[in-house]
Amino acid sequence: MCPVLEAANLLRPLLREHAAEIERSRRLAPKVLDALLGMDAFRLQLGENFAGPGVDLINYLHVIEALSRGDASSGWCAMVGSESSACVNAFLAPNVVESMIVDDRRAVVAFTVVGTGVGEKTSDGYFVRGRWRFASGCRHATWLSAMCVVHDAGKPVLRDNGAPLTRVVFAHAAEAVFHDTWEVSGLRGTASDDFELDNVFVPFERTFDLTEAPLDASPAWRIPVSLRLAMSKAAAVCGIARGAMDALVPMLDRKPFAGAAPSREEPRIHVMLAEAEAALEGGRAFLYRNVERVWDTVQRNEALSLLDIANTRLAIVWSARQALASLHGMQEMAGTGAMFDAAFDRNARDLEVARHHMQLQTHVTEDVGRVLTGMEPRNPMF
Repeated sequence: MCPVLEAANLLRPLLREHAAEIERSRRLAPKVLDALLGMDAFRLQLGENFAGPGVDLINYLHVIEALSRGDASSGWCAMVGSESSACVNAFLAPNVVESMIVDDRRAVVAFTVVGTGVGEKTSDGYFVRGRWRFASGCRHATWLSAMCVVHDAGKPVLRDNGAPLTRVVFAHAAEAVFHDTWEVSGLRGTASDDFELDNVFVPFERTFDLTEAPLDASPAWRIPVSLRLAMSKAAAVCGIARGAMDALVPMLDRKPFAGAAPSREEPRIHVMLAEAEAALEGGRAFLYRNVERVWDTVQRNEALSLLDIANTRLAIVWSARQALASLHGMQEMAGTGAMFDAAFDRNARDLEVARHHMQLQTHVTEDVGRVLTGMEPRNPMF
């Protein structure tokens, strides 16, 4: 077993011990944060040349799944931090990577693309202003990353195709103003709040264009960035659903209202539990089959076809949908216990929030259908 995956599995009791505290405080508990930092959970894909674990794609997804099984918010924050540090690794110069996240082993990066920002160009960087949303992990982050539209002399700069020129920028978290906006039913510990930058200077060396080829030539960066980010969301959802199953099974020892025997002995429960297991594992198997096919392709230095991408997109959305179907079956089995068992209820709410991520929504399958009929997808980031 991959050592980092083994560490993630061993961390599960600690994550569950502090899960209620994480939800209540809407922050990762200090002991959990220290444990995640200790296993490099926020830099899983950082290359070994930068003293990172350099976990390959498949094991990375397994680690995110394992952490999310223990506590959804912890797994989600590890995912965002790892993907953010991977972008630092891939798109910035080596000396910048070292100064940002290698020299400080506790440095964490939080990246969001949702929001409105402007980067006014200067001779050596940008003065950035704007406000961004859904910044998961921002409350324990050292660096905040966001996308902004480049302006020159007060006017937006356009690409050759007429679209605005955008840059991803990395600013010190200490330079941001945070807005406490993440009052939601699930994933509360991710603290996915808004942050604001007001004329903060960011040098050119801490920015990049997401449309440019990464400096990192490793196989993982032969996969479209948006597709990589979608894979990990599906893995997290599968882990959360498995956490719900872990909480459900002990509940079946209880006697239902007016029942003479525990639920575990009822034939209908046997059928429903088997169906819930099949839904979860069926979606998960579909996900990993397609991800592994993509990974094998890029490792052979071959280009992914549009059909490869479409099939993987479909598997990502379908695995999330099946995880949700599995959860609904579990809720029916649990009966009123679904409301009163804190661990199960928390997993259910976490999953209901996670499945609303834009990478997991049904609209993605519209472009899958277009590809299957020989058409081009509408989404340029498909």
